[in-house]
Amino acid sequence: MNIELKNLPKSEIQLIIEVSPEQMAKYEEQVTKRISENVEVPGFRKGQAPKAMVLAKVGPDVFFQELLGIALPQAYFEAVKEKQLQVISRPDIKVLSKVPLKFEARVAVMPEITLKDVEKIKIPAEKVEITDAELEEVVNEMRKYRATYKNIERAIKNGDRVELDFQGYDEGGAAIDKTKSANHPLFVGEGTLVPGFEEQLVGMKSGEKKKFPVKFPTDYHYEPLKAKTIHFEVHIKRAEETILPEMNDDFATQVMGDKKTVAEFRDALKKDIHSKKLVDSRRKRENDLLEKFLKDAKLEVPPVLLEEETDYMIDDLKHEVEHKGLNFDTYLEKIKKNHKDLHKELTLEAEKRIRIRLVLNYLFKVLNVTVTEDELNQAIAKLRESTPEQHKKEIEKSLADKGEVYLRLKNNLMLEKLFAKFLE
Repeated sequence: MNIELKNLPKSEIQLIIEVSPEQMAKYEEQVTKRISENVEVPGFRKGQAPKAMVLAKVGPDVFFQELLGIALPQAYFEAVKEKQLQVISRPDIKVLSKVPLKFEARVAVMPEITLKDVEKIKIPAEKVEITDAELEEVVNEMRKYRATYKNIERAIKNGDRVELDFQGYDEGGAAIDKTKSANHPLFVGEGTLVPGFEEQLVGMKSGEKKKFPVKFPTDYHYEPLKAKTIHFEVHIKRAEETILPEMNDDFATQVMGDKKTVAEFRDALKKDIHSKKLVDSRRKRENDLLEKFLKDAKLEVPPVLLEEETDYMIDDLKHEVEHKGLNFDTYLEKIKKNHKDLHKELTLEAEKRIRIRLVLNYLFKVLNVTVTEDELNQAIAKLRESTPEQHKKEIEKSLADKGEVYLRLKNNLMLEKLFAKFLE
């Protein structure tokens, strides 16, 4: 068999395959046997008729079509194996000649990845410190969690807790979607609502009503409200003063669960904050490393992979929406998008996902990152210990089938080893 290989753009290749006479003889023998097993040839048992008799019975055109059904896929897969290709799509095949049998196969393959000087990449460790202001912020949050509240008749100020109704209207007085709430709880001054809203509540009293305009930011998360001026009507239904517990040994003991002084409480809290900041710092450095890999890597994402990943993301979103009891088309109407818009939007995220996956697999290979059976078993044991009883059956099935849970666990272990090579 003669094979010519040509690289095409977008991670596609062209194979020109010419089948040798010896191979054709084997394929013709297979076709002859297959046809004679299904067609009556007088004087011969099923599967035993010679080629000439089978040809005479079914005709050359039928025989040749059957021959193509056997020869093309077998010759194609032999060529893929011989050239050690990692194909990722079905081939587009076109017959070029019958004698000798010669055909063209176009197929997408795994893209070539170039990542130079990868061993030199290092992400330095960050110095993690806890400021007094950070500690006080956490302490105050814990005090607020255990706060008590007292109804007030005075004017509202920042730090007070209120319960209010509000509704937003346009310039013509029509109510606007997503701008209404009833019995809405709010700590005034914390900035949980749109900028400019909470400032209008300062100075009001319980039972009062007020109208005021608020201009939404240009980067507001809900598209229909971006940069719009909305006229709000609010009704303060309740106003309460926040009474924080005193910061003393009793408070420290209540929070920690055993007898502690304020100093011991602060020290334990500081260590806890430090541990969390270390985790956050590690995750940030891992993300920085991934972005560095993606920036330096040279590769073309095959269109077939991009289309598959985008379709997968759309199906996943559709399943999530329908699981919540919503119709998918109705959901698209609510977010002001059609199927084409959604496909275009998700394609960008799909491309990044594919690039990450391809680059990581490349690094696992070139850096020889592997996971031992013992390491995997230890991780599985930890997973079993931490899995709630109601989910254990599902987890065990996935582990037994080497399904999603098993593959994710293995991939996470490999990622940890990979990151360890680059994070100081």
